[in-house]
Amino acid sequence: MANLSVQLHEKQLEVFNDKHRFKVVAAGRRFGKSRLAAWTLIIQALKSTDKDCFYIAPTYQQARDIMWGMMKELAHDVIASAHENTSVLTLVNGRKIYLKGADRPDTLRGVGLSYVVIDEYADIKPNVWEQIIRPALSDVQGGAMFIGTPKGNNHFREFKERALVTEGWKFLEFKASDTGILDPQE
Repeated sequence: MANLSVQLHEKQLEVFNDKHRFKVVAAGRRFGKSRLAAWTLIIQALKSTDKDCFYIAPTYQQARDIMWGMMKELAHDVIASAHENTSVLTLVNGRKIYLKGADRPDTLRGVGLSYVVIDEYADIKPNVWEQIIRPALSDVQGGAMFIGTPKGNNHFREFKERALVTEGWKFLEFKASDTGILDPQE
């Protein structure tokens, strides 16, 4: 298998290396949430022995626009096939990473998952997690990362509160300025 070089900044690595099963990550724009999500999914899929991974955005087109090119670039050395029409990567170990949209929740049903990243969770109906994705992780005790930009009081904030008090959950919060990427005047 190829030797991947995971390249993330210090704050992304803090999330990436955290061992909690469920992570809730609130981070400002330009933090690098998508790159963090891509690397997390690649590594989780390579570690999985029998279940696949999902990246879920509010819509399928958002998932494709945000993640498809980046995933193909970062995972290039470990991709066995890339299905352009369905946005599914099959890795060298046979595991798949699917890009999905939460706007059509029935397309998320019927599979078991080892890991899922839900992007901009505040823009996704809570029942997608509760009724579809959470049960799909149960048989292998799969993990999840919820990433998003804070948008006031909503179900993403409820997950923050859950993560602060529930075993197996972790809340991490960062400003875009925490990365050193942006000019401080911006």
